[in-house]
Amino acid sequence: MTDVVLASLILGPAAITFLLRSNAALGFLTLCLGFVLSTSVIGDLKQLLSEINLSVTQSTLGLILLIAPLTITLIFSRGAKKKELFFWLQMIVALCTGGLLALSVAPILASSSEFDLSTSAFWDELQNLQSVIIGIGAILSLFLVWSAGLHKPKKH
Repeated sequence: MTDVVLASLILGPAAITFLLRSNAALGFLTLCLGFVLSTSVIGDLKQLLSEINLSVTQSTLGLILLIAPLTITLIFSRGAKKKELFFWLQMIVALCTGGLLALSVAPILASSSEFDLSTSAFWDELQNLQSVIIGIGAILSLFLVWSAGLHKPKKH
């Protein structure tokens, strides 16, 4: 069961990117932002929500900060027409996004429930590839974002 959840976390962003032709580079950078938010401001945000009488656990809030911005970004950036090379680079970034999502969500799931992704057969391999996943995802994301700014639209 944990292998299926881990595979769906990794392949989910790639499937959305493929089906909607979304911008995976923006998705990766959004996931990085969500990770920073879920580790830096989660305590203050939980306190703010409790002051307005909304009860939410810290783990639920962390999952929302990771998954919601990524999903919204992939949906809003859909429909881009990409050349074949850029499409495959986007798919590589989408797989890196899925890997980073799995690496980010696993500790939250382990602390909030009995569901522990570290019992998966692929977890150790994923952790060994953590630096590669983040490095390739970040470099390709920046390249894709920067290269999109280099193309000037044709005047009509």
